[in-house]
Amino acid sequence: MDEKKPFLRFASPNERRTISRENLGYYHAVIVGAVYGFASGVNVKSPQSYFSPIRRCIEEHPFLSALVADRHTDKAFYQRIRTINIEEHITILDPVSEDSWDAAQYVLRSNLDCPFSHDVPPWRVVVLPFVSSLSQPSSSRCFVAFAYSHTILDGPSGVAFHRTFLSAMRTSGTDDNVSPNSSRIITTPDRPLPPPFDTPEKLCISWGFLLGPLIAALLPTFLANWLGLKAQASTIDTGTWTGSPGFFDPTTSHSKIIVREIEAPLIENAVRAARTHGAKLTATMDQVVARALSKQFSSDPKITNFVSGTPINLRQAAGVAANEMGEFASGVFSAHPCIGPSTSLSDDEWNAARSHTEKLADASSRLWDQPIGLLRYLPSIRKWMAAKPGQQRDSSFELSNVGAFHDEGEDSDKAKARIEQMVFAQPGMVVGSPICVNVASVKGGSLVYTVTWANGALGIPEADEERFIGALCDSIRDDFERF
Repeated sequence: MDEKKPFLRFASPNERRTISRENLGYYHAVIVGAVYGFASGVNVKSPQSYFSPIRRCIEEHPFLSALVADRHTDKAFYQRIRTINIEEHITILDPVSEDSWDAAQYVLRSNLDCPFSHDVPPWRVVVLPFVSSLSQPSSSRCFVAFAYSHTILDGPSGVAFHRTFLSAMRTSGTDDNVSPNSSRIITTPDRPLPPPFDTPEKLCISWGFLLGPLIAALLPTFLANWLGLKAQASTIDTGTWTGSPGFFDPTTSHSKIIVREIEAPLIENAVRAARTHGAKLTATMDQVVARALSKQFSSDPKITNFVSGTPINLRQAAGVAANEMGEFASGVFSAHPCIGPSTSLSDDEWNAARSHTEKLADASSRLWDQPIGLLRYLPSIRKWMAAKPGQQRDSSFELSNVGAFHDEGEDSDKAKARIEQMVFAQPGMVVGSPICVNVASVKGGSLVYTVTWANGALGIPEADEERFIGALCDSIRDDFERF
């Protein structure tokens, strides 16, 4: 143990899962990005413009000062680095004239698989300035990508970063009146990390939930179903499409990404339609993605169903503030039949969306019998993770929604700095879902989603992967236009 870096605490089972996954090379940067608009006086091309806001983020969120030690073992732990040079964590790219998602997509793609240094906390801020438009010559706009390691933070933590960053941008000085706190060197606060979340005391596991998978694996299927037992948290069977088996080659494996935007009026219509049917947007999108996959495999009789995995945020159930950074996620699986093409969601699909909405609400409101709590029963999380390549994947796709960003600032604050759009992305899964649909939005604005996958994960020729995912996105678009 490095005595120059104070010990913080040992990693929890789920944290060890993410640490092992990254150390094995399977997964690197989670990214939550936002398009910012600033009043005149903010030089979006100067790193110094962001020193004070980043300093505020470090001061408020202890995980941004944390390093992972002994990451190659089952006894990984966190240490605090005493000083941070903010310049080592920020990159300013050359300005672009078009603030389309094509430029932002390049930023996302180039960072998803970029490993983090082990000598500094595993996060970075990448700024893509936009050239001022003729319609808004006095304003400054840019895309700010917060890229970070899942070994320290989950998806909603990225939204928490932007909430703190935005607040700080509204109070920091301009280039002509630089705050004395905007020094690039910061002495990190001597604060403990939030306590581990997935502990036996917090995530209770019943005997039925623990032994159910073991018993179900030994019983005939009809009897296991009658008893309400499942062989695993997921519900895949011989007819489930899961892409290719998990695969990793350190020299060739890489993430692919497509970014798509759904405009605000279409989102409003979708939310209204979902409410009419007793559903919410996440569960409705789950159905929409399953419908899109059905179109791709409608002619394959061997594909009868799809299984989706939906991460859930357990902060509220745990009594943790929404802005708290850390790892507070679990997951819910849902099965979808492979259906024939149809112009709009059927009654059965709306019923499934309502049922999934209720399932997500129930799982998000309790701490007992959460799948993530089963990790503590593994003899070695690292060995379990290392054995994943070559195994069948546990689902067809993941739908991860970090929610709609709600700016509660006053109008005067919004005039100084505002978030116009948000985007969320994660690497293609080497050993998880073959397709990840990652969703973020701004309240009252558009919804932006990314589709990420690892090359070779779809079980089709790699040259056809972009066409396959493009058709998937076109189908999603069609359904939103029909709501």
